Amino acid sequence: MLQLSAAVISTIGGGIVFPSPLAAAPLDELVERARKGGENKLVVAGGTGAYGDLVRNYFFAPFTQATGIEVIVSGGGYGEKLAKLKAMASVGRVEWDVITLSVDSLTPDVANLLDDLGACASLPDVSGQGVAGSCLGHGVLFDVGGGVLAYDKRVFQDGQPQPTSWRDFWDVKAFPGPRALPNVGNPWWNLIAALQADGVSPDQLFPLDVDRAFRKLDEIKSQVTVWWKSGDQSQQIFRTREVVMAMLFSGRAFRLRAEQIPLGISWKGAPLDAAFWGLTKGAQHPNAALALLDFIYTRPQAHAAFTQESFGSTAQREAVKFLPEDARASSVIEPANWSQIIQIDRNWLAANRETVLERWNTWLAS
Repeated sequence: MLQLSAAVISTIGGGIVFPSPLAAAPLDELVERARKGGENKLVVAGGTGAYGDLVRNYFFAPFTQATGIEVIVSGGGYGEKLAKLKAMASVGRVEWDVITLSVDSLTPDVANLLDDLGACASLPDVSGQGVAGSCLGHGVLFDVGGGVLAYDKRVFQDGQPQPTSWRDFWDVKAFPGPRALPNVGNPWWNLIAALQADGVSPDQLFPLDVDRAFRKLDEIKSQVTVWWKSGDQSQQIFRTREVVMAMLFSGRAFRLRAEQIPLGISWKGAPLDAAFWGLTKGAQHPNAALALLDFIYTRPQAHAAFTQESFGSTAQREAVKFLPEDARASSVIEPANWSQIIQIDRNWLAANRETVLERWNTWLAS
């Protein structure tokens, strides 16, 4: 058996050095099975650009150093990758071993393209080191964040009432000023916020009462001066002070904070924004792929450093312990925050996505 001991040292992230405490089994066993099967590489359909470089530096390169298994990256957007995977599966030749997709896309038809990992019994680091819900059955969480309520603390200053919930977002008398909401192809986030503003408890949200949600959106529509269409736009409207509060991708909110723009952030009722890594059905290097899926849940210090550089977060539960105190309090995986995240009912979404999108576009144009 290959012994991946705690003495393994990985040099990553521009000279940052972390110890790599790896479980002796079953990660060793997965690597050994990969070696016996001639699986000295695997192909990941992952991210590109600066983000892809961070994933490579903090996870792929250390994995290769620890196991000897090369990681080959094939990038692309979520929609592009999913279309290619479907085409590969249709001809019976899947060239990717691992694919990264949005968690919202993990519908039954997509799950059929991926291996069923069950409760991830073969990946004990997922349950042992991941946040609650890290195992998705047909994949494991990696990036995690949410659609947070962000507000300008130059308007709502310390010592004054500050918005902390979607009910507050709808309360234009107590918290006056122009608002912004996303229009990026996921209107169910706005429906989730509207229903909570109307008094629906988080555990009663699904199946979404779409009629009720749109009635509540009618109440706030005139106060929403920007329906932002990109992450860049959502940041710019705070730089120019066009709005006083908005629903933002959490990573974009943290980037604004890094620019010294004083944003308050509330995780209460934030819809989950996450990516998962799945093992493709028919993968040519399945054992190497499983070893990678398990490996990414080890080394919490590396996850913390990745979080600091990417302005995002990962599902590695212990990473929060290695963040600076201020970052720890606002991290999505801080238990007090993670418990407030709204998990999307993917079966409901699969059945209602197109209908909701059509109604959303009609409502927005009216």
